[in-house]
Amino acid sequence: MSLASLLAFNLAILGALMVPGPAFLALLRAALARGRAAGLACAVGLASASMLWVGAALLGLHALFALVPWAYAALKLGGAAYLAWLAIGLWRGAGAPVAPSAAMGGRSFRLGFLVNLSNPKAVFFIAAIFSTVFPVMPHGVAALALLADHFTLELIWYTGAALMLTTAPMRAAYLRAKAWIDRASAVVLGLIALRTAA
Repeated sequence: MSLASLLAFNLAILGALMVPGPAFLALLRAALARGRAAGLACAVGLASASMLWVGAALLGLHALFALVPWAYAALKLGGAAYLAWLAIGLWRGAGAPVAPSAAMGGRSFRLGFLVNLSNPKAVFFIAAIFSTVFPVMPHGVAALALLADHFTLELIWYTGAALMLTTAPMRAAYLRAKAWIDRASAVVLGLIALRTAA
């Protein structure tokens, strides 16, 4: 694995991270509603699930999905159902006051992990990057190094976002507009769930 290939891989992942999606909405919710510790726990959950998808791509899960389309469809529908469930919960709780942030780390990790795990398209995206960037699919030590690299990159990105979102001015702005922000996020998550199911 050359340095140029690794750099190209990281740039492609960073490009994907910059596009807001369900992962960023989950982080936004955890960080603003539950505080810094919850945001950081969600960041670790998001990065951990992404690392699993990279591992699955390295093991050839995208090829299995191509051979067994119903397995991919079932996973996709399950992911869409989870995102829809999150959207409904977010909409219903939009008017409720913010819950205390104590002891929310486990819930926030789980939220981040399940949100990123509910996106089986990630394995195809990663596989497409592999086929474009690497002349030969990484294996052995190179594959482990790539997993560590990907985890670190996502963790840095989401941790930075969590730290930024939990500054006093950002949190105060969120608390003032909580109902609107939560409902808008619920609509976006619902649309993503519909798109994923379709």
